[in-house]
Amino acid sequence: NRSNELSSLSGGRGNALYLKTDGTLYGVGNNGNGQLGDGTTTPKKYLTPIPNVGNVAQVSAGFTHTMFLKTDGTLWGTGDNNFGQLGDGSTTQRTSPVQVPGVSNVAQVSAGGGLFIMGLSSGSGSSMFVKTNGTLWGMGNNDRGQLGDGSTTNRTSPVQVSGVSNVAQVFSGVSYTVFVKTDGTLWGMGYNNKGQLGDASTIQRTSPIQVSGVSNVAQVSAGSEHTMFVKTDGTLWGMGNNDRGQLGDGSTTQRTSPVQVLGVSNVAQVFSGVSYTVFVKTDGTIWTM
Repeated sequence: NRSNELSSLSGGRGNALYLKTDGTLYGVGNNGNGQLGDGTTTPKKYLTPIPNVGNVAQVSAGFTHTMFLKTDGTLWGTGDNNFGQLGDGSTTQRTSPVQVPGVSNVAQVSAGGGLFIMGLSSGSGSSMFVKTNGTLWGMGNNDRGQLGDGSTTNRTSPVQVSGVSNVAQVFSGVSYTVFVKTDGTLWGMGYNNKGQLGDASTIQRTSPIQVSGVSNVAQVSAGSEHTMFVKTDGTLWGMGNNDRGQLGDGSTTQRTSPVQVLGVSNVAQVFSGVSYTVFVKTDGTIWTM
């Protein structure tokens, strides 16, 4: 029965969310903030369905909250809401999914501080989403300007990133955000202490800045303090913290501008962890550094 197969998997801090091809959503692991959405805060040893949830198109697990997108373009969240990252106008923790009011036509969502496999996920206490018209929106923690609205004010309801259009993909890292436009340019905002925004500085940005000289970006992933991206030619690049060699350039030198990963080609997808990087090649092999 192909309707029961795994469509995508998104991991948070000690938990995982499984989206099946029939649009149902299941969770396992840590549930201390209700991030599994089953109405409890009890951890789950086995896959547990999120009750009364169907037609899910994409799921993204943050550290302690989960966001998901339905096929009708509506946006939902469950779990920790201490910064307003669920976007429901409150800071009330939710153990069952709540809809983000007034939001429709959502194309992709990224919850702060997660892991992804076979899908897009992600900074701590914030959520970012892209609408079908290419506009970019965010809510939750904004202490470093990661929501890109020109302030450091937390938002309990979605705010639009002013002047930004034609967004293809967004990824919410730990206190910073990166996104790719349809023209292949790369942009970022928020914390930049290790140069993870790639603008040749370590200056915090509360509004989006473009990564100079970078084009043809196909996919980006924000981690804790480093950012990785794949170009359309299959090459892999990174910037930011490199203390563990997570940028793959043969050194442990911090980089405030993008550097290419040596000897790597045919990359299909990349994920930036806390101090490591995982990527998948077009032949299906998985690599780490």
